[in-house]
Amino acid sequence: MDKMQMQTTEPDWIRTAIDKHRGWIEAALGVPLERAIILEVDNSLTSLAVPRALAGVPLVKTDPEPSAELRQRFEAVEFPTAMPLMVTAHALRESDKCICERKNLWAAMWRDAPVALRFKGLRGAVIGLNVPYYERDGTHWNEVVVCRQDEVAGVMEILLESTSRQESAILSLAGSTRQVRKSNWDDLVLDASVLHLVKNDYESFFARESWFRALNLPFRRGYLFHGPPGNGKTSVIRVMLSRSEMSAFTLSFFGQETDDSDLQRMFDRAAGRAPSLVVLEDIDRAFPKNQAAQPRSKISLYQLLNCLDGLATNDGVVVVATANDPTALDPAILRRPGRFDRVVAFPNPNAELRTRYFRKLNPNLTDDELRPAVAECEGFSFAQLRESYVLAGQSAFETGSDVGPAELLEAISALRNGMKISAQNGRELGFSNTPRNRTLAAAVNDATAEAR
Repeated sequence: MDKMQMQTTEPDWIRTAIDKHRGWIEAALGVPLERAIILEVDNSLTSLAVPRALAGVPLVKTDPEPSAELRQRFEAVEFPTAMPLMVTAHALRESDKCICERKNLWAAMWRDAPVALRFKGLRGAVIGLNVPYYERDGTHWNEVVVCRQDEVAGVMEILLESTSRQESAILSLAGSTRQVRKSNWDDLVLDASVLHLVKNDYESFFARESWFRALNLPFRRGYLFHGPPGNGKTSVIRVMLSRSEMSAFTLSFFGQETDDSDLQRMFDRAAGRAPSLVVLEDIDRAFPKNQAAQPRSKISLYQLLNCLDGLATNDGVVVVATANDPTALDPAILRRPGRFDRVVAFPNPNAELRTRYFRKLNPNLTDDELRPAVAECEGFSFAQLRESYVLAGQSAFETGSDVGPAELLEAISALRNGMKISAQNGRELGFSNTPRNRTLAAAVNDATAEAR
């Protein structure tokens, strides 16, 4: 990158990228560029072109997802003929598939080739174009729209419709996305203290912006969720991500190429796209008291603390960190007040919550019918409660019946016996075929047969 390029301003890069395709763009618009307007936008109009370019490829939905009304107005897409199309495609990992609830899906994003989108009611096409723009911290992408000046009002209406969020997404620095199913607070079974500490605080945070500013307080928020795996930390983050207009960012602390500069860049981008959510998962593994006992992250604790403290000037940024065991965290993370405004425990559910959870899965079961099963699964996480119900459903399917108290009690007993087998083996259950490292399914199947 030579000095002249580094000194080029962002508008210059955008105009140069458009001028490179002047003839094709003018033909699609039906007017010369002098009678067009360039709109720098923050949506995904070009997402309408991705399924046409990758016909037959199973794709996750984009974020923001264009509304159904907009799709009805969408008529056709045209691509330049003199250059190959560029799409960033990312195959979902095993950890992503549970989020999308389907296998063999691809997440895809449009890149820098222009695309002409035609909509009912407009004479000219709407040109979507992603323009890479170099800055000191790397390459940024700006989505721009080019349209006729005499149709800008209609195009602005289309842009508004294109930001209807059907799904939320967590954005990574590498340009890939992790799709997260949209959710709401009513979908969750939560302790009243969690609702008070998280839901009420989070929802009122954005309504209190003027109050923060009147008192010269930083308009930011930090949450630390802790507790055993499977008790709702990720589910609550999913609900927080579902808030309209919320952008989200995360990165892997243990990525081979991830270092301090990546963490700083993520926080900078979150500030630039506020309101936004920064998700820091499993920070107790990345920054433990005993560094020798854990795999080392290339991101330093010093850099993490700098980014958290620097949020005082980043309005509209919310940080959510998760930890299984907060006592294992390096104390420097919690030592300074203000890094995390709310430290919220997500323990294993008590009897009342276990009852509510089973009733949510099966409203036909009464509290009295559930009482033996609820007592039997004391100490289970929400994830284990769900696994118990799935096992009960499989058993009911085999006999052609509905899930009842007997099936649920049998499944809980089988799952608990499977957990005992795992403990006796001395290793966590995994997916190996070795006799001592048995899968959970195999252990549960054996325990189920024994229970019967």
